[in-house]
Amino acid sequence: MIVQKKASAKWIWVTIAIIAVVFIIFALVVDIDALLEIFQHLHLGLFSIGVVFLLMGIVLITIRWRFLLRNEPGFAPTFHANSVSYMLKLLLPIPQAVTRLVTLSLVSSISMYQSAPLMVIERFLETIMRLVALTLAVVLIFEIPLWIAGLVIAAILLLGIPAFVTWFSRNASTVVPRLLSRSARIPDLSKEKLQEAMVDFQNNISSMRAARGITVAVGYSLAMWGLFLLFFIFGFQALGSDLNIRQIVAMSATVLAILPPSTPAMIGVYQGIIVAFLLPFGFFDVNTATAYALLMFGAQLVVWSILGIWGLRRTDIKISKLSQVSFD
Repeated sequence: MIVQKKASAKWIWVTIAIIAVVFIIFALVVDIDALLEIFQHLHLGLFSIGVVFLLMGIVLITIRWRFLLRNEPGFAPTFHANSVSYMLKLLLPIPQAVTRLVTLSLVSSISMYQSAPLMVIERFLETIMRLVALTLAVVLIFEIPLWIAGLVIAAILLLGIPAFVTWFSRNASTVVPRLLSRSARIPDLSKEKLQEAMVDFQNNISSMRAARGITVAVGYSLAMWGLFLLFFIFGFQALGSDLNIRQIVAMSATVLAILPPSTPAMIGVYQGIIVAFLLPFGFFDVNTATAYALLMFGAQLVVWSILGIWGLRRTDIKISKLSQVSFD
């Protein structure tokens, strides 16, 4: 317990140090007046459309998560649990997987042991979608024929996903406990509880191995990431970018592959990563890249905060309780 608390404190201080370094760099290289001028010309209509796509994608996060859980929790408690966990990830250095497992267990009958294995599958689907977004970005940046991209994406979807699901279903009993012990500080972790959860998990994974289950999960993922792509595209357009549509989609796909809204990063970290990846393309100066990073992060911060506060009110979850469970 003492070791875990020391590790948690160390992680907090490391995060604070990273954020401080990013802010210092921004203060040295960003022209505040130029930044404010960029925001003065923001097209609110286009930006609002992008936020609508963000909200639609957030709804699909809950729909896909409930599908993986065989629709056992109701939509409302699952949605609120997701919202609270994503809000906390933006504000606190707590692993999002931890808060998500904890919040779901507090608002429903789904235990952390039941949902943890499915969290791994969801994270794998996110990795696959990153590869798809990255493939799209590379194709557009280097003007590669679209049919080649189609072949690569088809191979990723048709070969990678079934192979992983089959492998994971056979090795879940050893993989899941290892992941839980490394990434989630869950109290009262016992082999007995985990073995009981594995029985239910085998039923879930059996249905996921069916063609229909895989197709539905991938379909939800593609739809969700497509909406997030539109969110980033309209963000570029709202800033009045001089890029053509091919370049806008390419840059949006690049940002999506790096930091999708389904895996939010904390303030400072988000902006630093986005700026670092956008500048090498030569399409933006540091002020424009920073304005875009701030705009996208600000939209997610406001949306997740509103939804998270709503979730806290509707479920009576206490942040102190979540922090205690996550850091104990």
